[in-house]
Amino acid sequence: MQAEGAETLKKSLNSLVQQGSSAAIGPARTFSIPGDHSGISINSDVDRGNNTEAFEADNYTNNVAIGTGTKPLIKLTDVWKIYRMGETDFAALAGINLEIYRGEFLVVVGPSGSGKSTLMNLLGCLDLPTKGAVFLDSKDISELGESELARIRGQMIGFIFQSFNLIPTLNTLENVLLPLEFQEEESSKARKRGEYLLEIVGLSDKIQNLPSQLSGGQRQRVAIARSLAVDPPIILADEPTGNLDTKTGNYILEFLAKLREKEDKTIIVVTHDLEIIKHATRVVYLRDGEIEKIEKRRKNEPEKSK
Repeated sequence: MQAEGAETLKKSLNSLVQQGSSAAIGPARTFSIPGDHSGISINSDVDRGNNTEAFEADNYTNNVAIGTGTKPLIKLTDVWKIYRMGETDFAALAGINLEIYRGEFLVVVGPSGSGKSTLMNLLGCLDLPTKGAVFLDSKDISELGESELARIRGQMIGFIFQSFNLIPTLNTLENVLLPLEFQEEESSKARKRGEYLLEIVGLSDKIQNLPSQLSGGQRQRVAIARSLAVDPPIILADEPTGNLDTKTGNYILEFLAKLREKEDKTIIVVTHDLEIIKHATRVVYLRDGEIEKIEKRRKNEPEKSK
């Protein structure tokens, strides 16, 4: 994305921080980011989940969630994903135990082949485990019918992909409205919501543009607006800055961090980019399909040398 686009996003974020915004799209469904966004405090007294089976005692404190919920939004229990390759079974994931709570900024990192993409598909309830259980909002996804799983996933999780995954024949607004159409939102409310989201990501003047008429950074902002369309509690991002220049990527990450701080969204980022770790409340390190370790962090804390 060019510098001009990055400056547009900066202005929209600054406006959002200084003035605050809110737009209702129906009963009990609002989006607002009011007040001052400076700093972050971690309350040691909030309810925290734990998972003791997968780690030794010295790793226990790092596997405690920094979030605001008493029940995990997503829970993986002894999850395996095994693929058959000829006459050999390959475990892309092996015995994953993880609980993710409302209000976390969880970053999953690992080298190529560590199982990040497989884990992302399971966290997003886009695939089923070979063994073990994945719970979304306390529901075992393997026990849900396809239509019921699609409905719950559509309400609970907003997706942001590295390749943007915009429909090339739809304009900017139409792409943002897609999740609302799937949830059968009333058309006038949906349009109001879509226009509002494009305003807060600084693309009000690009509503009629096709994806091919947008820069990479602009397309990613459309993808972010689309992920927020139904106001889901969880945002799952796959390499959200992978196709962006550094300046624009930083603004995208700041935007996601503000969603967590002010809207209590749960942000899950799957990446190989260690720079993203500075925004995390917890970092999950994957290697060879297993969780190597989990670290709790504070905002802007530099990555620890290994």
